[in-house]
Amino acid sequence: MIFPDLSVTEALVLAIVLAPTDAALGQTVVTNVRVPDRIREALNVEGGLNDGICVPLLLIVLAAAEAESHTTGGHAFKIVVEEIGYGLLAGVGVGALVAAVIVYAGGRKLIAPSWLQTVAVAGAFLAYGVAAALGGSGFIGAFVAGMTFGHLVRRDTEPLTVFTEDFGQLLDGLTFIMFGAVLLGPVLQDLHWSAVLYGLLSLTIVRMIPVGLALIGTHARWPTVAFLGWFGPRGLASIVFAVIVVEDSHLPQVGTIVSATYITIGLSVLLHGLTASSLADRYARWFRSHPKDERPAMEAKPTEIGRVRGPATVAVVGESALTAPDGQPGWVDPPAAVGPSG
Repeated sequence: MIFPDLSVTEALVLAIVLAPTDAALGQTVVTNVRVPDRIREALNVEGGLNDGICVPLLLIVLAAAEAESHTTGGHAFKIVVEEIGYGLLAGVGVGALVAAVIVYAGGRKLIAPSWLQTVAVAGAFLAYGVAAALGGSGFIGAFVAGMTFGHLVRRDTEPLTVFTEDFGQLLDGLTFIMFGAVLLGPVLQDLHWSAVLYGLLSLTIVRMIPVGLALIGTHARWPTVAFLGWFGPRGLASIVFAVIVVEDSHLPQVGTIVSATYITIGLSVLLHGLTASSLADRYARWFRSHPKDERPAMEAKPTEIGRVRGPATVAVVGESALTAPDGQPGWVDPPAAVGPSG
């Protein structure tokens, strides 16, 4: 309705490009321990998984678009199978190799602790490179390698990935600087109302309706549905997907897709950045306003906290509040588990 020139396939491409959320932009919410741990963990898991899930979907839709335009369906199907298959193969192989290095060489003290940090980074680059060399998706390769590595190591991997996390945050920052200077700037010069309207809809009802449907049956209160629905920032994954669309597709309306994507990301950086702290605090106050024995069951149910991205803002024992580095108090209900970075 907003972009009448888009075909159904092109509309699907735009939807997939803007589906994944950005964990880095949502870090303020995920690390705020005043927010119920189950809600924080839901956003944390979503930010970590959805970009990897969307990569094969994007490849399939792009192949379908090429089949519609000029390529035979069999050739497009072969491309999809190779991209996903070789990506999975490279990811499993490299992930297992890196895990073996950590378990056997690291366990025998053959690697200095400082060099252990570089193994995980090297594994990510290696998985991407091997998958790309085989003709597969480097993104799928790196994603699957990380999952395989974490599963096979069978230990807390935080000490092995401190440098990876810091390095990733540095690259995130540099990417957003380049995005604003090189990609968003030219789009703003030819700004059209349709791109702005779609960006606002993408950040609101286009995300909130699926979130509401996904929460049916959980008995989540409406503030929780609204909170989870709003905090779906778009960022790095969508930038990467847009670059893939530009480089690997020949869609007639690729300019419209890219413009809508870049405007949506820019709006997300601005709006989610402005509201993250204030809305997280407001939601936490709503949750704490209920007496302990009358708190909403879904939100109050304890859950094991995995590793969050970035440092935790407070250390908590039981229901005693300790002061965080930013001077803000916090608490969780026992027996909720505090993650390794807590």
